[in-house]
Amino acid sequence: MTVVKVPVQIRFADVDMARHVHNAVYLQWFELARMELLKRFIPQDHDWRAEGLILARNEVDHRMPIHLPDRIEAEAWCGTIGNKSFDLLYTIRRLDGPKPGVCAEGRSVMVCYDLENERSIPVPGAWRLALGSMTKP
Repeated sequence: MTVVKVPVQIRFADVDMARHVHNAVYLQWFELARMELLKRFIPQDHDWRAEGLILARNEVDHRMPIHLPDRIEAEAWCGTIGNKSFDLLYTIRRLDGPKPGVCAEGRSVMVCYDLENERSIPVPGAWRLALGSMTKP
């Protein structure tokens, strides 16, 4: 199984008045990990209009706050693969300090979509194979 891990730099602008990372920032970090995962099997010159993706759902479960000096990483892997969609799962993990561990978990539902014809399409075969190698047992 392939879990994609991306180091994340916490910016000053990510921190809110309560002095921890604002909840909306977690979705940006999930996106960083998602794009790294997709780059593993979708070519750079891919025609996104014919075989595209729509982000249909995003979920975030907060476990503990993240602060500006923390060292964190985002992880992504594939959950389930359906006929026309697949789930991506995420973890935001603090790597060191007094409280290392999982700070947030998340899930995205990705729908395969033909943007030119405005309709959902089956998960392309090559994608299905690649995503299958990125699921946890």
